[in-house]
Amino acid sequence: MTEGPADDGLAPHGGAAGAEGLTRPHKRASRAVVQTHAEREQTFDVDDDFAVPQLAPEVDRLGARLDSPQPTSLRATYYDTEDLRLLRSGLTLRRRTGGDDEGWHLKVPTGRSGERSELRLPIDSAPAGGNIPEELAELLVGELRGAHVAPILTLQTNRVATRVLGDGGAPLLEIADDRVVAERHPDGELRTWRELEIEELAESGELARALGRALLAFGARPGTPSKVARAMRGVQRAAERDEQTKDLLARRLRALLGDIARNDLGVRRGAPDSLHDLRVAVRRTRSALRTFSALFDRERARTVRDELKWFGTVAGAARDQEVLAARARHDLDEIPREERLGPVRAELAGRLDASAAAAREKLLEAMQGERYRDLLAALDRFSAAPPYRPGASGRNATALRRCVNKEVRRTKRLVSGARRAPADRRDVAFHEARKTAKRVRYGAETLQPLHPHEAKRLAKRFAAVQELLGERHDAVVAHELLRQEGARAGVRPGENGYTYGMLAERERRAVEDADERFARVWRRAQRKSVRRFLKKRGH
Repeated sequence: MTEGPADDGLAPHGGAAGAEGLTRPHKRASRAVVQTHAEREQTFDVDDDFAVPQLAPEVDRLGARLDSPQPTSLRATYYDTEDLRLLRSGLTLRRRTGGDDEGWHLKVPTGRSGERSELRLPIDSAPAGGNIPEELAELLVGELRGAHVAPILTLQTNRVATRVLGDGGAPLLEIADDRVVAERHPDGELRTWRELEIEELAESGELARALGRALLAFGARPGTPSKVARAMRGVQRAAERDEQTKDLLARRLRALLGDIARNDLGVRRGAPDSLHDLRVAVRRTRSALRTFSALFDRERARTVRDELKWFGTVAGAARDQEVLAARARHDLDEIPREERLGPVRAELAGRLDASAAAAREKLLEAMQGERYRDLLAALDRFSAAPPYRPGASGRNATALRRCVNKEVRRTKRLVSGARRAPADRRDVAFHEARKTAKRVRYGAETLQPLHPHEAKRLAKRFAAVQELLGERHDAVVAHELLRQEGARAGVRPGENGYTYGMLAERERRAVEDADERFARVWRRAQRKSVRRFLKKRGH
């Protein structure tokens, strides 16, 4: 990384992360295995004198039975940053003793309503001195971005748990009656409450919903899914208020950093689509710095943008290999079986899958390095206090619109040049036009809080341009790959170039089809009514 000005905080590659770096996790000779548990819960608030209803008839009606109540005592310490980065991202990190699942737990939203994944490590995965396990610290690099982690809350829960058993005595649900004492750190404020939880231990069909309805009928109220969110509610709201700003550009950069952090965790966990979404978040961030570059200190913005380009290239290589492999499989499925001569599928898929695996390994290696950590920390500082030029700010609506309009004009020039370019230069020219169309789209997304309808329409029209040129570019890349594979196939035992030629021809036709459709898509994007709002003056 190019070292920036001292106040930018960008350390040379491999240097120290800085005084605010995460408390280094405890190093051990062998690493524990992270176990994942899908958590599906319903939570209900009840008064202290609430009488838990007799649920046995409802349980019997649904073909199950109640086990004997089991009392237990649970003590959990929750960890977060001073500004509650984990909690505000929907994550909770705790160390809990007591019960049959004691240990370190990281709870991650799955995207499905009311469901979270719980990643578990043994209780001795980290020393008791406040450090967190290395395995969890590595997963949380994107979310923490070098911030210090410390205890924020201790929960003492006295629980009476009753399991609902199915055929053969297999546990289906657990009904927990919890009396909670919460102590916040460092102020020592205490809160107490009582709640009921229904947690699904296995697929229970209608049973969990039926029991939930029964509790509501007896006077229970829908509760807060997370105990820590309930205990920290006032503090969390204050932290969220601190994040609010009238600076539109700063808000956009904070939101994009949140997207990077969320998908960083997804990539490390191997979550579906997370690599694609991480790449898009990095592109959007870099695009914002480029589109609105006239407002920023040039050197500081360039330094961060260059590092985003480096990481985007690494992430893009991994994603491109995934796309190529999927595209090749789709093309093979589309041609008749009798036209697939030789071991084309095995050979092509094997090589592409190996390339994708190697590219992904390089990405994960980069995400473990100091250069990436420095980039995240720099983005954190940049978005918290954007380094504007004298007189510039992210609150000047006219200046923001002017920056986006400049990208519209640049895209128009590049498209015009690409259409006139000779055949041997047309692909590169259209690819450059695609990049600027993408900046228009992302810039319009930034303007949506100011112009909800107009900016949304502009973003939609230029998204169509970007996506069509993206299809074209993917076809160009795939055609060249298949042409080269076909040329080599003739010298490999058991192969010939016939099927590769058919596949390459499909991609050539895909390029021609994209060119034919482009005129209509571009005409819709260029209508004056679509971009008239960009020339407004004032707010």
